[in-house]
Amino acid sequence: MPKYMVQSMDSGTLGKVKYYRKQTIDHPNHTETGAFTQAAKEAYASSKNIDAQQVEVGKFMSGQPEPGNAVSV
Repeated sequence: MPKYMVQSMDSGTLGKVKYYRKQTIDHPNHTETGAFTQAAKEAYASSKNIDAQQVEVGKFMSGQPEPGNAVSV
């Protein structure tokens, strides 16, 4: 079964959004996790029309099942 990286992004009153990406290996390295976090942060900023510096990065989790209520990046 595929495993996914999952992380939420937020910015005050704009609302939290959960993002996910399929992992390429069981234990993703810092390059893969960093690229995922950056992509999620940029996607949130773009969707909310704010600067990426205003995005609050939530807890990162790997090895998760595919979430049903999240945005793929």
